[in-house]
Amino acid sequence: MSTSERNRPRTLAEALRGWDDAALGQLLQKRPDLAMPIPADTGQLAARATTNASAARAINRLDEFGVDLLESLSALPEPVQLAALATGVDQPVEVVRPRVAELLDLALVWGTEDDLRPIRAVHELLGPTPAGLGPVTTRHFGDLDKLIEEAGPDARAVLDKLTWGPPTGSVEKAERPVTIASARTPVERLLARGLVVPKDANTVVLPRQIGLHLRGGRVLASTRPTPPPLDGKKVSAAIADRAAAGAALDLVRLVDRALEQLGSEPPPVLRTGGIGVRDLRSLAGKIGAEEQTTAAVLEIAYAGGLLAAVEVGTTEMWLPTSVYDDWLELDLAHRWAQLVFAWFGGLRAIGLIGRRDSGGATAAARERLINALAPDLERLLAPEVRVLTLQALAEAGPGTAPSTESVVTWVAWHRPRRGGQFRDDLVEWSVTEAALLGLTGLGALAEHARPLLQPEPTVDDLAEAINPLVPEPVSEVLLQADLTAVAPGPLVRVVQEELSAMADVESHGGAAVYRFSEGSVRRAFDLGRTADQLHKWLAEHSRTPVPQPLTYLIDDVARRHGVLRIGTASTYLRCDDETVLTQLVNSNLPGIRFRRLAPTVVVSPSPPDMVLSRLREAGLAPLAETFDGVVHVTGGTARRGEAPRRRTSRDFVDNPVDLTDDQVKAVIEKVRAGDRIAAERPADDGLLDPTAPAETIAVLTNAAESHTRTWISYVDHNGTASERIVEPVRVADGWLTAYEDATDQPRTYALHRISTARPVL
Repeated sequence: MSTSERNRPRTLAEALRGWDDAALGQLLQKRPDLAMPIPADTGQLAARATTNASAARAINRLDEFGVDLLESLSALPEPVQLAALATGVDQPVEVVRPRVAELLDLALVWGTEDDLRPIRAVHELLGPTPAGLGPVTTRHFGDLDKLIEEAGPDARAVLDKLTWGPPTGSVEKAERPVTIASARTPVERLLARGLVVPKDANTVVLPRQIGLHLRGGRVLASTRPTPPPLDGKKVSAAIADRAAAGAALDLVRLVDRALEQLGSEPPPVLRTGGIGVRDLRSLAGKIGAEEQTTAAVLEIAYAGGLLAAVEVGTTEMWLPTSVYDDWLELDLAHRWAQLVFAWFGGLRAIGLIGRRDSGGATAAARERLINALAPDLERLLAPEVRVLTLQALAEAGPGTAPSTESVVTWVAWHRPRRGGQFRDDLVEWSVTEAALLGLTGLGALAEHARPLLQPEPTVDDLAEAINPLVPEPVSEVLLQADLTAVAPGPLVRVVQEELSAMADVESHGGAAVYRFSEGSVRRAFDLGRTADQLHKWLAEHSRTPVPQPLTYLIDDVARRHGVLRIGTASTYLRCDDETVLTQLVNSNLPGIRFRRLAPTVVVSPSPPDMVLSRLREAGLAPLAETFDGVVHVTGGTARRGEAPRRRTSRDFVDNPVDLTDDQVKAVIEKVRAGDRIAAERPADDGLLDPTAPAETIAVLTNAAESHTRTWISYVDHNGTASERIVEPVRVADGWLTAYEDATDQPRTYALHRISTARPVL
């Protein structure tokens, strides 16, 4: 045995023990699930890295060429040399070498360039027929080209059909043993020569060795070591950025209008969750948007905690939250940035709204349409696909609007094993939602969207990026003779609220139009404004002289307003016992004043909830009622709900958070310490103590990887202990599959019944 062969690791655990701290740290950063909980030593780290669950997480994040390399390694006979792998994927060695290094760094493959071995989980996860190749047979074929030529051209045609898969074919059941002399049909001639083998009575399969020979050593017909091109059209980057900024401001306005509307007229929560189709259609009409756009606006607001389901009496209603009030205090750039971040990291798959629920538990459930704000819109894949979609748009470059089809293909190349058709749908939805959010303009990624793709983006970074494109809020409008007011930009909030009190919004956009009418002016008077106040406010906030028709309109409505006087009492109390009300009027409750209108009725300007609280503090037990005398629990006019915490992808074990440098260092120190303890352990003296379950699994997993014979102490279901020499094949789901000495069929052993395991050296 040469020195290089003696130094060559026999298992993944041995390979990992030879890694330096930097390499181990890189592995833990790329596969953080290996660090939770901290492994006791390298053996346990290797065992965890080779489990199907952990390996699947790593493989699912590989791009198409990475998966192709793993599939080829799984198909080729071990050990695989780098040159053979390069031939298998039909690429130069220089292209394959760095990608193999990545697989080695991920511990999905171990060994050296002339001795590459995928971990067993790779074989199991990629299936029994990698790249459409059949099973491996133990037969020695000799000169394959000669055997194929002897079988005849029609038999060769059969082989050609099976070469690139599937490797199986149907045949009629043979009534007699087939020999070279008795073979009549092309399939029989192939069977007689072992070029195909029977799988069952009616199926034959092409052995893997024959398939690889017919493919000329290639495992895959074609591979793409680089992402597919992003085809699209060229646009002006500056115009695209301005268009995206305009969409961003429109989104903020839509969210504001929608939540203001829901605050005054909250719709009920459906029994199955979500908002009803009729309520959504009504809201869309009131805010001037399409239904699908309105649904997306509500979902984005919901993801940001601005909207929640709140119990009002015995009914759940959709209401703005207190977070919405805080959001209104922010500047436009930060309001937009918060909405984008809520969408970017959220789990809500907005594009599912209006589709059938294919995941329903019953046929009736699968027939129903998915409503906006429904609880079953969360998908773990959604945030990952959004990141990839924006990365594709960024890859296209400034001023390039790639086609949606090319973005779908680009993302599919980067995540070939994630989602399939649903992944492609998510990409299309993400492109549409990015345009709504103002992240793209004219189909191109806006410059102010690029901070999202930084390693640790923040709301401030995003707001700062769009801020130069956000117009400064204005406090003046342009009054016109047709009783309209044009806002030349976003209005200062107090100005917008005052203008909305006396005029109705007629059109939205960068220059909103408000229309004055008899009804809108009367509304301002109803809110306590006077004609003099309206005249003064309009003169102060108009860049143009106040038109005479508007002055006449205000004065005319003022002359007729207030002919009937209506009191401003916020609360009334009635009681048949006059002495109770007399005592109440003469009392001195903090912050509450009463005025008697009749012997049995008093009123107060304080709101009902405040009066109710003060009376209860005074020891009274009043009962609230509606105008018509029906018992009702009153509440404030500005109803707000509490914002529940929204789940993101970080809430799930399948998406562990990144490890900090200190955490990585702590894990490595624990693993190294465990290795030192294992190395200092005294040699076995024949009286082996039971080993820890984790160590037993690690020993058996490593033995399965390296095909090493292993001694085990096993207790069967009758409680009888025995010692056996086995060759482990697979460790998964609580069972060991292994061959015992002198047996041809594998057996299974419950892992919890194996008390000790030691490799046979």
